[in-house]
Amino acid sequence: MVGPASTAEDEKLQKCDGAQPVCTQCVRAKQSEDCEYIFNGERAQVEVLEEVISKVQNRIYELERTQTPHLLPMRSLPHSPTEIEALEPSSDIAAILVDKFLAYASEVGFFLHPTRFRSSALRFETPNTRPAPAVLFAVYLWGLHLSRNPRLAVREPSILAHTLELTANSLRGDHPNKIMHTLQAHILLAYYFFSSGRFLEGKYHAMAAVSLYLSSGLHLIRSKRYPDAAAAALPAPRDAIEEGERIHACWATLVLDKLWAVALDSDAHQNVDGSLYELDTPWPLEIEDYERGRIAHKASSENTLHEFLEGRSTGSLAGPSSFALLSKATILVHRANRLARQATSDMPPSSIAAFQASFVAHDALIDAFRASLPSPQSLHPPTPTKLRMLLLTHCLVHAATLQLHGIPALRVNNASSRRKCFAAAKTIVEIMLALPQGLEGNLDYLNAIIGTVWTSAFQTLIEEFNALRAAGESTTAATSLLQRGFEAIRPFNAACALLDYQISAIERALAVVCGRSMDGSSRLRVPAA
Repeated sequence: MVGPASTAEDEKLQKCDGAQPVCTQCVRAKQSEDCEYIFNGERAQVEVLEEVISKVQNRIYELERTQTPHLLPMRSLPHSPTEIEALEPSSDIAAILVDKFLAYASEVGFFLHPTRFRSSALRFETPNTRPAPAVLFAVYLWGLHLSRNPRLAVREPSILAHTLELTANSLRGDHPNKIMHTLQAHILLAYYFFSSGRFLEGKYHAMAAVSLYLSSGLHLIRSKRYPDAAAAALPAPRDAIEEGERIHACWATLVLDKLWAVALDSDAHQNVDGSLYELDTPWPLEIEDYERGRIAHKASSENTLHEFLEGRSTGSLAGPSSFALLSKATILVHRANRLARQATSDMPPSSIAAFQASFVAHDALIDAFRASLPSPQSLHPPTPTKLRMLLLTHCLVHAATLQLHGIPALRVNNASSRRKCFAAAKTIVEIMLALPQGLEGNLDYLNAIIGTVWTSAFQTLIEEFNALRAAGESTTAATSLLQRGFEAIRPFNAACALLDYQISAIERALAVVCGRSMDGSSRLRVPAA
């Protein structure tokens, strides 16, 4: 609803009460997805996001029109079940692709229940019970990519084109889970494009995911302040597992948005500090916790992010699940990046004291969270999915330290910050040198954001190497760490185009260092993304 008044379906003028996140009139009219309230003179964040998405979508069209028109996400061609069936892989190939995808689904933001998804995806005899075509083909796309099978890979461009068409039209369909499945498709496509180095397209799908997530009230699940907000756009969940999917969807969207904002050194689409932004959804539990009904029936939560950033417990719903820990690490590295970007040489004196207070508080929060993280050996059961997630979580927390203490003025002039940066970078490399046994044979793919973390770590270690050499000190240990660390990450260059590019850039920089021909004043120039 457009405030202070708007027109509903029956064209009757109704007064907007400005209630957030969806005004009362739109809730009653079941038009939450169209609510465009104005609050304190500001447009609704969803409305702003939709406007930005439209601009980005048009820009993508302009850039790709002359090159690959068959890949555009702008086409609006309806597809009948018969047409979709003709484009689908055979049942045997579909099973291979789905299984290959599910083995690494957590690395690319998959929030749907894996067992339920597999069962419904392979139920060819009852097409009406299968997932929405958009998410189904997004899974096929990732399955093809992860298979590394040349005979299957030739279908990747055509499956990508079809996935884009289906996703662009998915909300117009009548699938009962169209909102959740369209959101999932956008997230999978965003990760696909980011990992392929196609950042503009990745940004578009990330923005589309954020817009859909906000308009669906997924950030207000079990909200103490707005108890009916999540029900305004989505029907009540059928059971605890379906509610768990929605909670995971909230955090999967946030992780996507925040991590790639850091990688691209840009603003996230969700402004945690904005006056219109609220997140009350509880931290995610493990999948098995939802299966066992461990989420309290009447429990509610509020200010989930704010409470965490203030160092306060968020209650019994928080739970130290692997995904909750990853979500928290994501928030920490994103906030560190935001603070680092604020630290400019022309910062006004009136802002310096507030910045210093924020810096000290966030540094302490990072240290406390890092100290609380479990080791891989403490996981029960230590599944590959949980181990990979914990590995990334540990790396991200150290990356947060690198972001915060890597501010140029601190890194050069503050010995404590320099020591913290070196320790964080060294630990990131050591993590890759001591991978837990449970990951053997389960490392064909890692979340592509890890390349940004590695880039930052190796840059810091190379700077330390140069400092040692300039001081006439021994560089033997530093050289060994760099070489062994690179050998540990080298195998991941086959995972995706982005990691291949970043690892190759690190290799070139190390070749100069080990050849002792690097200018001591130069820095490793490896694009973060």
